[in-house]
Amino acid sequence: MTILKVIIDKVTYDVECGEGEEEYLREAEKLLNLKIDENSHLRTLSQSKKFLMLSLLLASEINLQNNINKDNNKEYEKIQKELTELEEVLQK
Repeated sequence: MTILKVIIDKVTYDVECGEGEEEYLREAEKLLNLKIDENSHLRTLSQSKKFLMLSLLLASEINLQNNINKDNNKEYEKIQKELTELEEVLQK
């Protein structure tokens, strides 16, 4: 295991990670700092509330993306069905 120093909102944390996970942690670190920068009001919160709010913001974004993906999958399935029907017509 590797101990990685991660800086979130100017606070350093030692985080243990498995081999090959370092880049994922660095990306998470960048994302969390970006969210704090985008939502400067978070800086005034206690550490626990700040991380709670970050979690809620990220969960909301994930839910939104999941809904978009579901809609896209429905459209894809609809197109696939139409293509199958067209292929059947062309084969006649």
